[in-house]
Amino acid sequence: MLERLTVLPPGFFAEDGKRLSLQAYVFLVLLCLAFFTPGLASLPPTDRDESLFAQASKQMIESGNYVDIRFQDQPRYKKPIGIYWLQAASAWLLDPHHRNEIWAYRVPSFLGATLAVLMTAALGALLFGGRAGLLGAIMMAGCLILNVEARLAKTDAALLGSIMVAQYALAQAYIGAKTAPIGGGTRLAFWTTLAAGVLLKGPVILLVIFSTLLWLRVTEKHLRWFAALKPLIGIPYALALIAPWFIAIMLASHGQFVQQAAGHDLLDKLWQDQGRGFLPPGSYLLAFPLSFFPFALWALLAAPDSWISRRQPAVRFCLGWIIPVWIAFELVLAKLPHYVMPVYPAIALLTAKALLDGFPGLKEWRWLPPLATGLWLMAGTCVALAAVLLPFMLDHKWNAGQIAAGLLVVMALGASLLIFFRRRESGIVVTAAASLVFMMNLFGTTLPHTQNLWVSSQVARTALLLKPCPGDLALVSTYNAPSLVFLAGTRTLLRNDGKAVGDLMRQDPCRVAAVEDKQRDNFLRSFAQNGAQPQSLASIHGLDVSRGRMVDVSLFILPQGKPAP
Repeated sequence: MLERLTVLPPGFFAEDGKRLSLQAYVFLVLLCLAFFTPGLASLPPTDRDESLFAQASKQMIESGNYVDIRFQDQPRYKKPIGIYWLQAASAWLLDPHHRNEIWAYRVPSFLGATLAVLMTAALGALLFGGRAGLLGAIMMAGCLILNVEARLAKTDAALLGSIMVAQYALAQAYIGAKTAPIGGGTRLAFWTTLAAGVLLKGPVILLVIFSTLLWLRVTEKHLRWFAALKPLIGIPYALALIAPWFIAIMLASHGQFVQQAAGHDLLDKLWQDQGRGFLPPGSYLLAFPLSFFPFALWALLAAPDSWISRRQPAVRFCLGWIIPVWIAFELVLAKLPHYVMPVYPAIALLTAKALLDGFPGLKEWRWLPPLATGLWLMAGTCVALAAVLLPFMLDHKWNAGQIAAGLLVVMALGASLLIFFRRRESGIVVTAAASLVFMMNLFGTTLPHTQNLWVSSQVARTALLLKPCPGDLALVSTYNAPSLVFLAGTRTLLRNDGKAVGDLMRQDPCRVAAVEDKQRDNFLRSFAQNGAQPQSLASIHGLDVSRGRMVDVSLFILPQGKPAP
């Protein structure tokens, strides 16, 4: 019964089985909507990167300056302009009167993740056939790392979308060299998305493309097929798209952009851990069962077959995409889980191919299935348990829906193993269905309703109720979270010292002060010699995610009619 319910419909595939029908792509769009929209609007802005991006984009709309990138009055020159333009356009079009709504800035990430899933399907159909493309796309839509990035107003999901279009065009040129010549639309898509990727996150898209080309050059001894993309025309065209903003920002920043983006941000990632702690090479491999949850088992089982089949052109293309990029990021000192996400579509497609072939490479690797299965079940249990325990640890409450979703995931992992050897496709579909229920509960209900996870939201909401003067909220805070600036407004002042907060409050008694307990004495000391004393009207307790510690923040106002001298 379960196997019959989880069979991929024949209508999703063309008669030759090598292409996907329009129905399949409509299904994938609906699947992405189901996976990525829960929590898109209800999750408060996160710290630190998302709020830094969103606030800088909001300030572009407020100031009308779409060249310079700033967080309040500080330049933010770590990434190029692309994501800020996309977020500003999204907020301007979708939420013109309420620009403090984070969902409007997340739409480009949602669209980028959806595009990445659709292009995974198209690329898989080109390389391995329609069935492999559809299975690979389902795995991408359901994996944990893309579900996280699709809901964050950052560069990575949008970048993945541009990478997938460029890699699809590159694969068309590579495969087309052996079948039929490519068209002008493919060339235009390749060079346009390459330029878009550079404007989104600098050299990352170049790393993916050049690594693929280098691998193919070494393994095939030539790159004559690359001439079909007309690089003598395409490179100047891409530079023409990229150069105007880079020239403008160089003039506006007096050269500081290159110094900070290349000299500080990029080189610091290579040679320093940027305060995140040193993680040795191999960390991404160890984290893979979690980041590619819940499909990591099949990816691990596919590894032998992918290497055995490495001389097949389509497999060679995917390995050139994965191996050099993965090694490069393992060697970089600064590590975050999403850094290796650009190679996950290739992993998903190799996994789908090996699964459809029946994992023939496992005949020589009999020790791998029990090891991979153990790691997979352990990772799945850890993810489910973490999602269940989080509300209890922070709010001392149990979330019944998340408990049910966690149990469903663990049961689905077991069920997919039971039907794995009879119908492997059904194992993927069962796991994806359980993942959908889990992600919808986690991002749509559990995380948004875990109150003590969102300190900035509580501070901004409470300060708005307590503000002593009419007009916009004027907040000054020792709780230095970028999300607080996004929620409370660009006028919000962040300071490290409680005395500085007190001095600013004395200058403007209409301000609300948010003071962490460790700075409370310094704050009150600044009023010791003055008649008007601040009143503490609320206290907020919660987790400072960016620093990984619990904080207590008190909100103060000055009694009206008694302005401080």
